[in-house]
Amino acid sequence: MDVQKESTGDATKDAIVRDVAYAAQARIEAFAEGDGRTANMNRYFAANALAYWGDRVATVKKDGLTVTGDYRYFDFEVTDVANGRKAAARYCEDQSKAYNKVIKTEKVQRTQPSDKDFVLNTLQVEKDSRGDWQVTQQNWKKGDASCVQG
Repeated sequence: MDVQKESTGDATKDAIVRDVAYAAQARIEAFAEGDGRTANMNRYFAANALAYWGDRVATVKKDGLTVTGDYRYFDFEVTDVANGRKAAARYCEDQSKAYNKVIKTEKVQRTQPSDKDFVLNTLQVEKDSRGDWQVTQQNWKKGDASCVQG
């Protein structure tokens, strides 16, 4: 997993970017472990986002799959901060070297690289009582031109 993030020069935005990056990593960890309620998922996700990803991980595991390969995260940006408690953020995800893997046979389901391997993630985050920024809503768009790289 490759996380490419830079300092924004603003302490609040840097904390949001840090925790959004941790959330992205927690999501892949959850798929790899087949458990959508890992400690990291519970730390960096809440509300609708936690419920959605918990269900999604369970479905993928029930289908006999896990994840493998390399994920790359880049172009992190905090687009809005409200009252120091809520924020909007975005980042790009490169899945061109990431694949499903059949758990039983360990066969990797390789795919042909395409623009759809590049995903724009847009998020709503809220600061919890411990000071962590948790993803509460997440949307994505595969093949978004702002993320596609050759």
